[in-house]
Amino acid sequence: MIRRARYILAAAGTAAVLAGGMALAGAPAASALSLPLCPGTHCSTNAVGLAGYYGADDNHTHYRYVQTVTTAAPTLIALQGVHAAKTSIAGVGVELCDPNIGFAAQLGVANIGGTWVVAYLAGFYKAAADPCVQNGLINGVVFQAGTPLGLNTISTNDQLALAIWYAPAGPFFHHLSFSVCDITAGVCRQAYTTGPFNLNFWEFGIGAAANKVSLTAPANNLLDSFSSNEVTCYSCSGAVPITAVTPVNPFGIGGLTQAQFANVSSQIVMSPNNSLTAGNVFSVSNGSTTP
Repeated sequence: MIRRARYILAAAGTAAVLAGGMALAGAPAASALSLPLCPGTHCSTNAVGLAGYYGADDNHTHYRYVQTVTTAAPTLIALQGVHAAKTSIAGVGVELCDPNIGFAAQLGVANIGGTWVVAYLAGFYKAAADPCVQNGLINGVVFQAGTPLGLNTISTNDQLALAIWYAPAGPFFHHLSFSVCDITAGVCRQAYTTGPFNLNFWEFGIGAAANKVSLTAPANNLLDSFSSNEVTCYSCSGAVPITAVTPVNPFGIGGLTQAQFANVSSQIVMSPNNSLTAGNVFSVSNGSTTP
């Protein structure tokens, strides 16, 4: 994973998106016209506080790696209007999950009581409908498990590369690797955890989680940005941008989808606002916060 972490850092530092063969189960890179649109194609709405982009189950593609480069943005601190408790906090990050058994791996950055923390968690969801990446956070709170950068201080506005890698075999059998590089500080760290059995991650997600947050509409305040968004699958020749993710079944089911957070009045209060470009970057915006 040290070699992988260096690759993440190099990719982020050069602001380059490495296509790695540009083959996601044989799918070509998507054009701007084929990217998810809200309202429109491959758009979904949830009430659990999630917004971003995810690859939904297409009955074929298995993902084993997901990454993004994001920021410890002050807007994450302000999302609640005050420093939030662990049970009501905002974060940004990445996820791999299996909707068939409700098992997921999550890695994200959040500000807890004024301190920036990058933390990970792997475990089972409560029973919920597809897609699993829109079921919220595994334990109902944000990323409060292991902390790969626990001995290193993260500062506001630090640029962070976050990645989850699943190894189905090897010296750490069926293990998950959670990797973070503080690009600004020039530090990389990894953490490992083993899965309960041979896992199949049919979905991935990249974006923001605002747990138990009260927001107004519309979603027009910049929350955070995401670049170098890439995944690797078993049928991929290498890492590919998420803009290359398209359904590979003949029914058009699955593939890259945009996720929006709506309040009880069905108003969109956190969303990427169709910001994903063919350059493989996007941002998430939110409505005004209620202290």
